[in-house]
Amino acid sequence: MTDEHVLDRRARRTRQALKSALVSLILDKGFDSVTIMDIAARADYNRGTFYKHFVSKEDLLKEIHDEFLQGIAELLVKPYEGLERIEASMTYPSGLRLFEHIEQHKDVFLALSRVERGKLAMDMYDRLRESMRKDMHIEMEPTEPPIDYEIMLSYRMSATVGVIMHWAEVDFKYTASYMAQQLMVLVETKMDYIVFKRNGGT
Repeated sequence: MTDEHVLDRRARRTRQALKSALVSLILDKGFDSVTIMDIAARADYNRGTFYKHFVSKEDLLKEIHDEFLQGIAELLVKPYEGLERIEASMTYPSGLRLFEHIEQHKDVFLALSRVERGKLAMDMYDRLRESMRKDMHIEMEPTEPPIDYEIMLSYRMSATVGVIMHWAEVDFKYTASYMAQQLMVLVETKMDYIVFKRNGGT
């Protein structure tokens, strides 16, 4: 292994330690209260090491944010590499990868949610919709009137993000597999009828 590879690996390890430190500090006391010294100390480095890698805590937060969203976008199509098309009933693998990614990075998700509030949900929506536009096309059954593709895409991505946010609200009490199954069923099932509870319904 060359010296350059050793340095690259060491730099990646240092950057990851600083990211993990910021995430844990946000969950402990909130982003505004965190200092550069706090981050460096939590990661077991000094301030000088922090500034070798990041300009500010905002710069560090942005990299955490961007990496999290990039992971989401890549997972949508990864299960189908080499395939030209799939049936709509075969979308479970991408949903599972999506929920597993969030489950594995739960602390990052919670930290970003705390700092950015509604921005994270909107950014996930934008990234998922853009990935759907770029990497695949959904063929719909004919309807009358015809379904507007962009409205349909917005509807589906909004629903996906809504389900993710609900999962967080209930403290991730369901497994990633269960959430992926629920999302697939929700997307595929048509409503039967609606009962109005105030008008005598049960």
